[in-house]
Amino acid sequence: MTNIGVLTRIMGSACTQFGKKVLATQLRYATLEAIFEVDEEVQRKLDPKRRVEIREFIIQSLEGGKDFYFSPFVFSARGAIKETADGWELTPGSKLYIIDGQHRSASISSAISHLKSRKESAEETGLLDEAVMLQSYIEKLKEYPVAMQVFLDLTASEERQLFTDINTERREAHIGQIMLYDQRDQYTELTRNVASQLQHIFEIEQSLSRISIHNSALTSLATMKKCIIALFEGILTVKKGPPYYRCNPKEAEEIAIEFFRLWKQIFPKKSANRIKFVSGYSGIQIALAYCANQLTRMHNLSYIEAIQELKNLKYECSWKHNDPVFRHLFDSGASKIKGHSSTRKIQQTSLEFKKKIEQGGLLRDRS
Repeated sequence: MTNIGVLTRIMGSACTQFGKKVLATQLRYATLEAIFEVDEEVQRKLDPKRRVEIREFIIQSLEGGKDFYFSPFVFSARGAIKETADGWELTPGSKLYIIDGQHRSASISSAISHLKSRKESAEETGLLDEAVMLQSYIEKLKEYPVAMQVFLDLTASEERQLFTDINTERREAHIGQIMLYDQRDQYTELTRNVASQLQHIFEIEQSLSRISIHNSALTSLATMKKCIIALFEGILTVKKGPPYYRCNPKEAEEIAIEFFRLWKQIFPKKSANRIKFVSGYSGIQIALAYCANQLTRMHNLSYIEAIQELKNLKYECSWKHNDPVFRHLFDSGASKIKGHSSTRKIQQTSLEFKKKIEQGGLLRDRS
């Protein structure tokens, strides 16, 4: 129970970590926001871009009706929390100082402000149902349960050391884990759905983002997602925001499946043998998808028509490392291609594919 302004009562349990007493607890965000501060001598400067990224993640989760999860925030009480008979109390007028969670906290606050502005706009334009929905999002964020670890008696130097240790040892989620479990990104979900229907055709690496030369899988979920984005949007860098398919969204999954099925028709047998063939390299696969995208744009083809044109590469390319199509990638000293996955090289490889298709005389120019 909390009584802000007079006394903050906190329920939780204490333990000792590394010789330091720590209180494990949970508070609703609206309560927490009122009792913590940022000490700039301990914390790094807030990154506005990072705040926007997390804010958009939060709002997209709310709008998608999905929960979002944060790891425990870490605070220092600086001796201001005392144990009582029925819990813990924060001395009136005192604050908690955030050690880890600054960007997440700032993002929740920013999301609330952003939603309030949208709610006011909806009210002013008569969109009352939308205003009610936005208010429900605001209330959900205010009530968001923040898990916390509060170090009770750290010195200033120990706070700085803790901040340094946390941020030095932090690792972002592995892309393979994201591909397997993320429920929010539409392209990730599409990729998983497509892969589930293709596993009987060729082997797909489920967890690794990079496939070694000896891996028996032809491709990975991470590479398939990049192919799908290149196919539909022509984007070879990081994609942000919802998909823009340039087709009926209901047809996107079947179009993507058709693209990957094509591989069995144009790639050689044992196409996952990266020592002998290039067909198992991510840059080559993404270049194929990008080529199909460029054919739709430059020759007024549908996606299915563009994918069908890629079949001509079966007769124009051996898929061996030293094939003339890959001369811009081939390292004669190593007798294999190199640097295939950079944006510029993918574009160049795609152009070589496109030239072969156009020079074959089978492509009817509809521009």
